Amino acid sequence: MKRAPSRGAPRLWFAVGVVTALLLLAVSGVHVGNDGTKSEGTALAAVPGRILFGHAGDIWIADGGAVFPLTNGGRYWYQPDASPDGSRLALISWGQSATDVYVMNTDGSEVRQLTNSQARRLQDNAWVFFPRWSPDGQSIAFISDRNSNYPMLWTMRTDGSGARQLTQARSNLDAVDSFSWSPDGSQIAATRFQLNTSQINVIDVARPANSRILTNIAGGSFDPSWSPDGQHIAFVARDGRRTLIEVLDITSNDPPTVLVTADSARSPRWSPNGSSIAYLALSGAEFELFVVDLFITPEGRLLAGQPIQLTSQFGVDATSGLTWVPG
Repeated sequence: MKRAPSRGAPRLWFAVGVVTALLLLAVSGVHVGNDGTKSEGTALAAVPGRILFGHAGDIWIADGGAVFPLTNGGRYWYQPDASPDGSRLALISWGQSATDVYVMNTDGSEVRQLTNSQARRLQDNAWVFFPRWSPDGQSIAFISDRNSNYPMLWTMRTDGSGARQLTQARSNLDAVDSFSWSPDGSQIAATRFQLNTSQINVIDVARPANSRILTNIAGGSFDPSWSPDGQHIAFVARDGRRTLIEVLDITSNDPPTVLVTADSARSPRWSPNGSSIAYLALSGAEFELFVVDLFITPEGRLLAGQPIQLTSQFGVDATSGLTWVPG
């Protein structure tokens, strides 16, 4: 099994610590073998669409009840995100004490590097994470520490040009982590840290200083995901030793609704039609892939059905997240 490259830059420890502290396709016979080979297999349940996720340094696809690798070595691939039309991916590649944003077609062809984080001196290297396509497909948002102690929110064009820093550090320990665009592209819901606690902030893309704190969870909240209709934001909340996947109706003053309770959950992501949420959760010793179907009560309240575990004993990379592929 491959490991991530050496991570020697001092600034990385907080960046990776943020990703880790926030902390599903057993597959019948699908795993990385002792010789490093990978093969297709059958998932425990059919997936209502294509889901991409990270495993052992490669990007894997769950599609129609099967799982198979999209990439096969060459680099340590991480954090995929599908473009709005489903034709391309933005993803992270680990280099030598640095990370960069790449794009490729969803069949793995036409790989292109967008950022260049490797510097001559180790201490000048930058770290980038969580590339996310804008809803119109014209830009990619990401977080980076290139101009700050800890990661802030940036955007760039899909060819890597026009990089623009959206958020400015409010303190020495301020950091931005996982985030999600609003469907109209005007706002971004982001995990933001102050000291040891994270909450969901909503950032105005045109006027980033006009941000507001959306959640006030005692244990902290993270991994926001905006619904396709723009009405709800799903996120993970810490509740003692548990985590809760909650959903907030941002058009009302109602408190969040709990959809899922898990020992440790990450990365809720809405399906393109808004009918399901996929997420990662700890099952035994590994994180696995789960899906819940959603329904609305006569009173208009959004609820979730019984979680369906799609994988078992496979080991999905919890910090790599997941993405649905439209179409």
